Amino acid sequence: MKKKLSLVMATALLAVSVMGCGASKDAGTADTNAAGSETAAATGEDHLARIKAAGKITIATEGVWAPFTYHDETTDELVGFDVEVAAAIAEKLGVEADFKEVAFDGGLTGVTTGTFDMMANGVDVTEDRKGTYDFTDPYAYDHAVVVTLASNSDITSFDDLNGRTTANSAGSTYEAMGKEHGATVSNVDTLGETMTLVLNGTVDATINANTSAQDYFNTTGTTELKVAATDPEVTMYAIPLAKGADNDSLREAINKAISELRSEGKLKEISVKYFGADITTD
Repeated sequence: MKKKLSLVMATALLAVSVMGCGASKDAGTADTNAAGSETAAATGEDHLARIKAAGKITIATEGVWAPFTYHDETTDELVGFDVEVAAAIAEKLGVEADFKEVAFDGGLTGVTTGTFDMMANGVDVTEDRKGTYDFTDPYAYDHAVVVTLASNSDITSFDDLNGRTTANSAGSTYEAMGKEHGATVSNVDTLGETMTLVLNGTVDATINANTSAQDYFNTTGTTELKVAATDPEVTMYAIPLAKGADNDSLREAINKAISELRSEGKLKEISVKYFGADITTD
């Protein structure tokens, strides 16, 4: 999960999403997407029609957050729960899945600007994000947890993070949760980095998905970390799309694909492969 498919590509994409300038080899698709409703009004084609005409759908993902999106240590292939779900959705839409690796906040920004058609990266559905994105139906469910050193007896709840330090991805729900509970948050790029900062005492804790924490414990075999607190509220993972009528048919098509993949047992199959359990039903 540590290695990126293309550091140069990820850096370039971040520059486009953050600075709003420059070009990439996919600039034509990005420009078309960014035109949004104006293009739809002028041509009669909405986002889904343009995606099908292009024959591919660009999907933002981090590539560093196992087991959702990461690189196989042997082959360096981009793999993971979100990667396979997104590829299956693309297949249902009849187009190629074109993954672009980028930091979490850069991926979300790229969806709003049209740099990416969608994002598949365990994006939580929150009231705040609903103001910026139109979400598809959820395709998986989880819980946020606080991870600390196993020897830590001071943090037993989210409220205990007040006045302490945590580490999380910039722009993530977990960063927001840390700040809401009074923590000072350090931003890092990968799940492994957040765990390392807890292990070496640089931060007191990290907030993350329970599924990711358990996968980290299992794959590393560490006994030095523990789940100190679990949020009882269910986290819903869905696909964020740019707001507007231009994406209405795309959202409907993705919802249809998710429904079919669930009824066919494909979502469960992918979930069991990466988590050892079915997290695709609430």
